[in-house]
Amino acid sequence: MLVLSFFVVACGSDDGGDVRDLNGDVGSASGSASATGSGSPSASGTAGAECSPVNGDLAAGADSQIEIQATDYAFTPAEVEVETGVITFEIDNAGTENHELAFLPGGGQVPFTEEGHPDEDALAAAGAFELEAFGPGQNCNATYELGPGNYTIFCIVETEDGDTHYELGMRGSITVTG
Repeated sequence: MLVLSFFVVACGSDDGGDVRDLNGDVGSASGSASATGSGSPSASGTAGAECSPVNGDLAAGADSQIEIQATDYAFTPAEVEVETGVITFEIDNAGTENHELAFLPGGGQVPFTEEGHPDEDALAAAGAFELEAFGPGQNCNATYELGPGNYTIFCIVETEDGDTHYELGMRGSITVTG
């Protein structure tokens, strides 16, 4: 299911980071990896983190806008198909916990360490990139240039019980055609 809209929901200023394509070349608008390499999930589920938009300066020229609702513990829609190009993901955190939208190029399952945490080093090596976790009731945007292929979308925020949102079913897929 694809939801297209022709407005942009803003929630702050651009992060100012360089934009990289999936081959690492500066200048296009695809997501650059932002994993920490710490071997632990990116944020607590209840901290009320602030929205930190990604590549907001590109949103006005986006070819497509995709609205995704993040709840406890799912994305709606969980499966998206979109044409290649510059895409703004408009995320509505309708849950009661922090949520993020992370992308794993090539699709597949998120790798975990022997200790049971998402393997941030392996994710970074695979070219994963993300819209960092942000709190309930917020809308946050990320704009990327995505080439053809499959992407797993997921949230690896950790609950108070130590489970990740990914483990609780918060994952889906994006198919980019073109």
